[in-house]
Amino acid sequence: MVPLLLLFASVAGLIDYSYAASAAFVIPCRAADEKCLLDNLGRGIEAYKDGIPELGVGKMDPLYFTEVDSSSPNLKFILRDLTVTGLKSCKPLKLKRDPAKSTIVLKLQCPIKLDGEYELDGQVLVLKVGGKGKIHVFLKNLEIEVTLDIVKKEKNGEEYMKVKKFTHSYELKEKSDLVFEGLFQENKVLSEAANDLIKNSPNEIVNEIGGKMFEACITEVVKNINSMFSHIPTKELVLD
Repeated sequence: MVPLLLLFASVAGLIDYSYAASAAFVIPCRAADEKCLLDNLGRGIEAYKDGIPELGVGKMDPLYFTEVDSSSPNLKFILRDLTVTGLKSCKPLKLKRDPAKSTIVLKLQCPIKLDGEYELDGQVLVLKVGGKGKIHVFLKNLEIEVTLDIVKKEKNGEEYMKVKKFTHSYELKEKSDLVFEGLFQENKVLSEAANDLIKNSPNEIVNEIGGKMFEACITEVVKNINSMFSHIPTKELVLD
């Protein structure tokens, strides 16, 4: 879920050190030099987790959300006061830039934690569920891949990049921890049935109801990426 929140760290690896003292670790790379890009991504995760105020980039770890509506036609699922952590522990798996297609593709492996409040009413997998209270999620081994479609804009005689849209996919490589406090508080039988389902099938539940949470996190990160792009001309971000 956020993972993607994790997008910024990868793109940050492309910044030229002449524009930000905090990016002195960056080695400018050509698109074909995937090792150079991946090395920058690894250094960028650590260097940019606290944000870059001079580029309008907010703190990336943790991320906070007042409310995320992850409902579907068969399920009301509202998250409130949500905190997402884990960016600083992500490992870079891939960073690829394709100038011909105007895309940046990145892949990360992360342990992501989410804590907040939830409101749930409807069907999850094969079970009717309902309740509200605290939610705790630990995605022990999340692999997420995101493709950024890039467009170029001109401002004050300079060319700048902008993320026009993104697509993403993810895979849970280990069994996750998922806790909904307060499910069916007034019905012990239903509460036990719901908690058993969650305990035995956490990844299946995340896959069914977590899509909009991932999208919300990535959308927030893309805002930060575009803020950064708006401050730095394209010629200072890439070598080709």
